[in-house]
Amino acid sequence: MAADAPTILATSMGFNRARDPWRPGPVFTYAFDLAGGPSRPRVCFVSTGTGDRKSSIDAFHAAFAGTRVRASHLALFEEPNVPDVAEHLREQDVIWVDRGSVVNLLAVWQAHGLPEVLAGCWRAGVVLAGESAGSLCWHSRTVTDSFGDVRTGDGLGLLPYANAVHYGEGNRREVFHQLVAEETEAGLIGYATDTGSGLHYENDTLVAAISDRPRAGAYRVTRSVGGDVQEEPLEVVRLKRGKGS
Repeated sequence: MAADAPTILATSMGFNRARDPWRPGPVFTYAFDLAGGPSRPRVCFVSTGTGDRKSSIDAFHAAFAGTRVRASHLALFEEPNVPDVAEHLREQDVIWVDRGSVVNLLAVWQAHGLPEVLAGCWRAGVVLAGESAGSLCWHSRTVTDSFGDVRTGDGLGLLPYANAVHYGEGNRREVFHQLVAEETEAGLIGYATDTGSGLHYENDTLVAAISDRPRAGAYRVTRSVGGDVQEEPLEVVRLKRGKGS
């Protein structure tokens, strides 16, 4: 089964990592529904941004153990853990990209040819999704702390927008506003999410903002003709937690 249109879920949410095992948030049910509602959804966890940290991979598998979900992971360190990366990713209903360094993630992906593979999966109806770095990576411009301080960077560009995650933390809002104000391309649009919210795109159009907790906002940030930055809170749909994934 596949999504009705090329679909991306770019979020600042995902698992409740305070639980042992991790508890999947309702965004996963939302993603599986977008993928056509398969009875046994296939989701692949991609944790390149943490250097394929074993504890995260183990926690991901434990989160879905005993459920209807067919969970797998893609590791690229020190070598791919599957014989054919492209084939494995094309077989998924959802590809979930974990948090971590988006700068390192993109560099490793480029070396392994993943940008083209992921773009093909997206066009074929595999739902691309993720948290934090797994949100930034799909956009054209980003605000990231991958270098230690908060600065701007580039993403894959599947979505022609700027993106910021965990928007209320540190000086991310300030740097994001500066990015939108100074971007040389006229009309750059930015979308940002607080911790606990996410963005649902079809093709390159934002169709919904979602959240898994109260007061988690999402925002549209634009530059006016006069150069002023305008921030517009988006209407956010609160996801209901189901009985499990």
